[in-house]
Amino acid sequence: MLINKETGAVIATKVHIAERFWPKFWGLQFKKSIPEDYALIILNCNSIHTCFMRFDLDVVFVDRSFRVLKVYRGLKPFRMTPPVKDAYAVIELKAKKQPMETGQIFELA
Repeated sequence: MLINKETGAVIATKVHIAERFWPKFWGLQFKKSIPEDYALIILNCNSIHTCFMRFDLDVVFVDRSFRVLKVYRGLKPFRMTPPVKDAYAVIELKAKKQPMETGQIFELA
């Protein structure tokens, strides 16, 4: 479960962590959709692309303490993000209006 530590809001109840090459490479490419309560966390990642995606994403870059550094809301398919300084991981979520801001801290529970 992924929780916004500051607000107590549950960001996702189903979390997958991609830390090896192939899971990071495939990510969410070619998937038709993901559940509203799903998050993919890609470790050692400071930039992403949404090539071959079929849906919009909310993308959250975090540092090693899971402090939010940058949020991209509603990132459309076939886009790229620039590298985010000091990012350790990226969290990919189905695009939705969820309260999250730079500086907040997330935690895995």
